[in-house]
Amino acid sequence: MIRIRKILLFFIVFTVPVLLFMNVRQGFKYERLATEVDGFELEQKEWLEENKRMLSTYSVFSSPARVQKITEDNSELSTASPGQSIIVNIQSEKEGDVE
Repeated sequence: MIRIRKILLFFIVFTVPVLLFMNVRQGFKYERLATEVDGFELEQKEWLEENKRMLSTYSVFSSPARVQKITEDNSELSTASPGQSIIVNIQSEKEGDVE
């Protein structure tokens, strides 16, 4: 009976520090991962803002009024005759097979 108590006491004395160590280690790991996730969220916000800026710039540069103003301001540009134009149709893979 005394031998079982000694083994039980040894087991408890040994496992408590191990469990405390594992708890502290898990806490450090959680903090490191939380910091990494915060960095990823910040990077995602920066990418989204950059994407918004690029889309608004594209909208401004491709507006018909801007294109017309450029053609009016540039005396070298003239209207192309139908024989000078080439129309290229590009189908996406979703619309049909591209070979």
